[in-house]
Amino acid sequence: MVCANYPRPRCLAAAVMTLWAAGGFAQTVPAPAYKYEVVSIHPAAPGQTSSGFSPGAQGGLRARNDTLMQLLTFAFDAREYQFVGAPGWAQTERYEISLTPDRSEIVPGQDTSPAELQGWLGRNRQRMRAVLSDRFGLVLHSETREHPMYALTVAKGGPKLSPAANPGRGTSFNINNGQQIVARTSSMKMLAEALSQLLGRYVQDDTGLDGSYDFKLEFERQGGDAPPADTSRPSIFTALVEQAGLRLESKKGPVPVFVIEKVEKPGEN
Repeated sequence: MVCANYPRPRCLAAAVMTLWAAGGFAQTVPAPAYKYEVVSIHPAAPGQTSSGFSPGAQGGLRARNDTLMQLLTFAFDAREYQFVGAPGWAQTERYEISLTPDRSEIVPGQDTSPAELQGWLGRNRQRMRAVLSDRFGLVLHSETREHPMYALTVAKGGPKLSPAANPGRGTSFNINNGQQIVARTSSMKMLAEALSQLLGRYVQDDTGLDGSYDFKLEFERQGGDAPPADTSRPSIFTALVEQAGLRLESKKGPVPVFVIEKVEKPGEN
């Protein structure tokens, strides 16, 4: 394994011995099964207005103008509120990262199936974990803690969801401008994850609905429990009841979190 201008990495996941900790049971984070061959890290140029992730060379990964927090949420497939102990610069310092995989990889394109795309994403999430461990010195462990959360349940009167009309077309799930969800062949788990992203709070799927559905939700952009700014559109809470026959119940419950014990700014190469 080669990292330009950097000592030979061991590519082990950041993990600690299993122990009891305040608020929950701490567990080791498994070592990534997929690693990188070469990685390049540079500070992002100032003034950029967009960021994200895209396919890189040989089926690898490019992170464009991303903060450490964005790297963490991508690598662990989690939300910001699930990380505890991140330093202030995790939200301000931005990086350009390009990694080449440790083994040949598909390059996603228009003809890539949803299953192939999810597999590619999962493998490159693990490679990003290895980069965070080797280059950012990340050490963390996972816990379950009591946090405010929502339970997604079926509303009185039952669900108003249409079974997937054409499951063979694959899954499509889009959040448009924070005011609309358009889903095709979607699960309730995907909806719960999208609501978690919109509301900034963990959403647990308690609907008991295990099928695939087509649905469309329209609502006013908002944050948390705040009322809608434009009363011509319903809040997402009202939209779920009226348009999907679902509801969100606010409660406290066990939420998986990652506790950051150590992380540092990476050296440039």
